[in-house]
Amino acid sequence: MTLIKVLMIAGLAGVAFAPRVLAQQPAPPERPCAERAHVAGKLRETFGERMVGSGLTESGMLFELYVGPAGTWTLLATAPTGISCLVGAGESWEPLPAPDIFVAR
Repeated sequence: MTLIKVLMIAGLAGVAFAPRVLAQQPAPPERPCAERAHVAGKLRETFGERMVGSGLTESGMLFELYVGPAGTWTLLATAPTGISCLVGAGESWEPLPAPDIFVAR
């Protein structure tokens, strides 16, 4: 399932990589990226994933965790510009039992 997500997001960002391919310049591998709204919509449509948590870094990067009913998960990093990049994805997500007190607040 992870490979499918990478290919899906890479396809969304294919236009951004086209000039490098056409120029045939070797480039370091980059994470697949696209506009946040588009990526989130595709995760919802394709895998049924919904955002279950998020956090903001000091630099303004937004990290979002999406989880689907079949146990798939995706971690995105979104820049202040609104472009999201795939950080990781996988299967077999197991939520923790709800704690009595949420210590982060």
